[in-house]
Amino acid sequence: MAGPAVGTSNVGMRAIGSALGEATGCTDTTNLSLASLCGGTDGSITNNFPSDDDSGPADTFNRLGGTNNPLLSTSTDNPDAVYLNNIGTAPYNMSHTFGGQHADLSGGGGPGR
Repeated sequence: MAGPAVGTSNVGMRAIGSALGEATGCTDTTNLSLASLCGGTDGSITNNFPSDDDSGPADTFNRLGGTNNPLLSTSTDNPDAVYLNNIGTAPYNMSHTFGGQHADLSGGGGPGR
């Protein structure tokens, strides 16, 4: 099951449906760190994520891009590491996470399953 995607405009750290906190599966609701949500480190705040395929820092997304994303203007499955490394490196631009998602790219079980 895929997690929610980061929205492509007016995205926050924590808001229902399209925020970076939800898309990464972050279990913290206070003391959020943009650096930690993106996969980097900055200061002493470390956020927590469940250990499943639908969670983790933004630099582990397997779908990225879309409207307003300066890195990838179209949604791309399994983006190149250069884009993900950009997300996890300071200055942690929230716009680089737009359209990011821990997506289910397995293809499903097909008819009758």
